[in-house]
Amino acid sequence: MSTIIMLFILPLGIAVYFWDRRNYAQNLGVFRDYISQITHADLPDTEKMERIDEMFYQNGYTRIERTATRLIIEKKHFNIGVLFISLGALTYFGLFIYLIYYRFFQKPRRLSVDLREEIMMREIGK
Repeated sequence: MSTIIMLFILPLGIAVYFWDRRNYAQNLGVFRDYISQITHADLPDTEKMERIDEMFYQNGYTRIERTATRLIIEKKHFNIGVLFISLGALTYFGLFIYLIYYRFFQKPRRLSVDLREEIMMREIGK
């Protein structure tokens, strides 16, 4: 049974892992486009940050810090590809190892949005 899991789950996990990385980069691009559109709108900075904060909140991000022109948010990213890789490589133990890693050791990805900087959105802590 475990050989069958390794034969099918491990390659599937590798494919899903790279798809998920590409998808995450595309989502960051969508966020950048939205922030660019909002910053060019004729709104006060507080209203712009309100809309940007709401967009990130609807996408599962948690606010860490917010000022009139700056926002720091974070989110733990559950990667199903890494789960499949650990399940395929370590059979049933891989499931528990990944869930323990996700719950206790994985650090959330942090994003900083600053309306006054040249690059308005960037990933911090990497």
